Amino acid sequence: MIRRHPTTTTATGGTSSRGWQPGRARTAVALTGLLVGGLLVPSAAQADPSSPAAAPDLSDTAGISGTGARALADSLGKYRTGGVFIDDGGQMIVAVTDQAAAQTVREAGGVPKIVAYSTATLQSVHTEFDKLAGIPGTSWGVDQSTNQVSVELDSTVSPANAAKLRAVAEKFGSAVRVERISGKIKKEEIYTSGGDSIRNTYHSLYCSIGFNVRTSSGNRHFVTAGHCAEGTQHWYDTASGEYLGNRTSVSWPGNDYAVIDYTQSDVTAYGTVNDDTQQISSSRYPYDGESVSRAGATSNDLVGQVLLTSTTVTYDSGETLYGMIKTSLCGKGGDSGGPVYHGTVALGIHSGSNTGDDPCNTSVSDKRGYHQPVQEVLSAKGLYVY
Repeated sequence: MIRRHPTTTTATGGTSSRGWQPGRARTAVALTGLLVGGLLVPSAAQADPSSPAAAPDLSDTAGISGTGARALADSLGKYRTGGVFIDDGGQMIVAVTDQAAAQTVREAGGVPKIVAYSTATLQSVHTEFDKLAGIPGTSWGVDQSTNQVSVELDSTVSPANAAKLRAVAEKFGSAVRVERISGKIKKEEIYTSGGDSIRNTYHSLYCSIGFNVRTSSGNRHFVTAGHCAEGTQHWYDTASGEYLGNRTSVSWPGNDYAVIDYTQSDVTAYGTVNDDTQQISSSRYPYDGESVSRAGATSNDLVGQVLLTSTTVTYDSGETLYGMIKTSLCGKGGDSGGPVYHGTVALGIHSGSNTGDDPCNTSVSDKRGYHQPVQEVLSAKGLYVY
């Protein structure tokens, strides 16, 4: 895995690097006996609805498993660890703050890295920045791979607001880095022209299906972005005009998700994404540094990377979201609600980006995407991917 690492100035005047270009994908729904674009499509694979699948444990990474790494970090405690992440060579790393903890990790078969700041310290720094949440065009969160709190400001943040954030950063020295990014951080706009998407009754709002999900008894739903569904109860497939169902739950802002119930009996919903090319079989929270893909009604970005697993972000329109996944994926209007995934594993629901009018595809770099963790939604609502 190769990352692009732009050099940036830290709060202490040094330099640090972090960034990369990856990702893109998309979820599928199918009408029985009818192929309809990327949202309503039949799938050859269909999971047994009687029991939810367990998420693969990143078996494609070297060394200790993701579950094992997180369990080690939990057992050592947040004052002796600095998180877990996947390094450039594909190894799962457990960050620790002392040699005894490092030895514990080695004895468990893991790869330790000694770091300066504990999870507890970095989380407290994140909390300090959250006191300034609400400045449009800003985001911050703990970057476990660099043992810092990463603060990013888009091109619209004023010098006065930037100075406020840098003043906080200076109090914490090398535990914080502050970077400017291009473009404008915003939720993906509601798309006002046709495309392979879902829409409202009046053809005035277009978004993307995230993942098809079900209850333990087998009732089918799909998830999408909350900012799409906040004022929209009924949803249709754009390409066919087929009625899909009605909204049963929405959370926006703070979070960004909605759950839509498939009330139309003629619709058969399959657990695939990206024009039916990828079966989704499980879900979990993401790992810092893992590769991700995104799909949407307007654009795809299939080569991305998780940059932060929990980010506070404020869009240009003023809404602040907490606990969002930050990636190097781009996004466009109409992509809101689309799936973010790693292989067969569901990770997130696309919310916004800094892409703006720039092209969005696999070759685009220096972009940021913000996504609702799908596992949070599924756990809260008693739902499962399939």
